[in-house]
Amino acid sequence: MSPPPVTTPPSAEEPSVAGVRVRPAWPMALYALLVASAALALYAQRAPVGDELSRVAPWIFLAFAVGFAAYRFALVAARRYSPFKAFFQVFTAALFFMLLLWPGRAALAPVEPPKGLPGALASSDVEKRALAAELAGFRGDAAVAPALAKLLDDPAPAVREAAHGALVKLNGGVDLGAADDASARAAWRERFK
Repeated sequence: MSPPPVTTPPSAEEPSVAGVRVRPAWPMALYALLVASAALALYAQRAPVGDELSRVAPWIFLAFAVGFAAYRFALVAARRYSPFKAFFQVFTAALFFMLLLWPGRAALAPVEPPKGLPGALASSDVEKRALAAELAGFRGDAAVAPALAKLLDDPAPAVREAAHGALVKLNGGVDLGAADDASARAAWRERFK
């Protein structure tokens, strides 16, 4: 039979932070800061870009996190709280603060709307043409099949391969021939006029 584990008894003295005793009002103030920062963080997600209140939200949460960390470490120093729990909670608060600093979707630069699949197939950018051809095959967009058949003559092998793959998908899986075969290219053009 093993002896019972040795535990250190809690300290009889009140926890303190920088010589100031931690009273029951501290947790109440900390939780009020937490609720205020959470409400501001939720507001900041939907706030218009440049809204002053949305910029303040992470810093109010930081004030909560600093106070919370000081309170938890005072409890740990007084042996009234588990050190593992305290460090885990403080780490989680720091991680959440970093996430609040991450710009929201509204703060990011607006994405230029696509000019459409036909425009992308006629792009001067090789990668854009190849991706557009591949996308046409996944979408099953038969309206762009004539443009795909023209891409079988493209100078870039990646574009020819993507166009061929898309045409096979649009043709129900039936392959009329590879892009490097002139008679196959003619068959594809004839199939998708």
